Amino acid sequence: MSNRFFLFLLIFLSGYAIYKISAKKPEPEVLSGEYWKNQALKDIMPYWTEHSRDTMSGAFYTTLDSAWNPAGDQNKYPSMVSRHLFSYSTAYLLSGDEEYIRIAGTTARWLMDHAWDSEYGGWYDALDIEGNPVQTTKSTFVQVYAITGLALYYFVTHDTTVLDFIERSNELLETKVWDSPTGGYFNMMDRDWSVIDSKKSFSSEITPVSGYLFYLYLATRDEKYLDQIDRILGITVNKMIDDTSGWILEDFDKEWNYISRVRDGSEINTGHNIEAAWMLFRKYLVTGNPSHLKTGQSLAARIIETGLFNKNDIWLTSAGRIDPSLKGTGTYWWIQAYGNMFSLYLYHTTKDKEYLENFRRGAQFWDSGFMDRKFGDTYFSVDSEGKVTDATKATRFKTSYHSIEHCILNYLCLNLWVNNESVELHFRINSSKNGEFLYPVLIEDTSVKVKSVTGKANDNLSFPIEGQGIRLPELNNYPLTVILTK
Repeated sequence: MSNRFFLFLLIFLSGYAIYKISAKKPEPEVLSGEYWKNQALKDIMPYWTEHSRDTMSGAFYTTLDSAWNPAGDQNKYPSMVSRHLFSYSTAYLLSGDEEYIRIAGTTARWLMDHAWDSEYGGWYDALDIEGNPVQTTKSTFVQVYAITGLALYYFVTHDTTVLDFIERSNELLETKVWDSPTGGYFNMMDRDWSVIDSKKSFSSEITPVSGYLFYLYLATRDEKYLDQIDRILGITVNKMIDDTSGWILEDFDKEWNYISRVRDGSEINTGHNIEAAWMLFRKYLVTGNPSHLKTGQSLAARIIETGLFNKNDIWLTSAGRIDPSLKGTGTYWWIQAYGNMFSLYLYHTTKDKEYLENFRRGAQFWDSGFMDRKFGDTYFSVDSEGKVTDATKATRFKTSYHSIEHCILNYLCLNLWVNNESVELHFRINSSKNGEFLYPVLIEDTSVKVKSVTGKANDNLSFPIEGQGIRLPELNNYPLTVILTK
């Protein structure tokens, strides 16, 4: 062969290699806050708006298959409906799009009109498709998540009617469901609030903290919510952590004796341990209590050292209590989302770039493994290699909520904690008294500053900034745009 041929071959192979590199799909910009804002508003919420809303009877369809077709149980659960309310409130917060706040408002009214027990108070466990009660028991899980969406709606609107429902709901949990002698919330009550299941579980104990109490505190700055958080996390640390393994366990009887649910030995719920550690970090960021940081870091170290964030960048579902090698065989969308948010909070509290790298890896898998590029939103579950195992779009437990919370917190934390960039948030003040405060910071960081506040064009209203608060004049259905910065 001639030198000319070798030269031609070399040029051809070099050109082909450049073509292959340029043709490779670029990695998503997951460390950009704007990426997550766009994902919420372009890849998630439009699909829920188009396919999930029950425009005939109100609220949302409960069960939707992989292509958004109604399938299976269509009873409506206040917990499910309110988690959509969280999402639509958040979508308005991110966009200022009037359609989102309109849907949020009608959803809040539907909940208060249909799901609230006007005789005994609290939220029915289940309604039929038209909104009539079909299950009048009151499980703690449903009570908590019914408050969750209302809390975000209040954060955005300062709607006093909604705040009244929130406070009455929370008071019922405190007076009817909290076990004063030994601590903790019972699992389930009858319609009149008599206890019918006195067992205690992770889902009954921690979900008030992660679901609404931090958001209520950030919206109101009322110390009573911090006190409640502190009491719940105290029970978590003192009663729910296994002395032998150091993991947070799932189920207990009234006296806090552990009830094992062992099937294959993988009885430790990764998502719940991540959730507990994340809540301890959030409490530390508010109060500076070093014991919360220490316990959160201990849990975090156990989660990471056990290899539950695997080589494929997936947060596996479970681990063995006694044998840590017994790991789950895949994960759910909500655990991957929690793992990503947990990584950001770990990075912020430690400044260790390893955790920011974990976020990047987990977020890229979220984008490539969980986002459904054909039908929108996310798949329900994948295996440990990243193959989709369930593409269901909606159930009574899978709504838009986890994906949208993931987006809003990623947007805020990346812009403010990682990239030193401002964020823009939109509020629609339903009503306010002269001198009332709006607190627009949705993450636990006292160093975040309110840079600017703007209302309607050509208005002469004044919005004085005092610390992280904005002093409001008397307003009615009034839009505000707030810029936050570090």
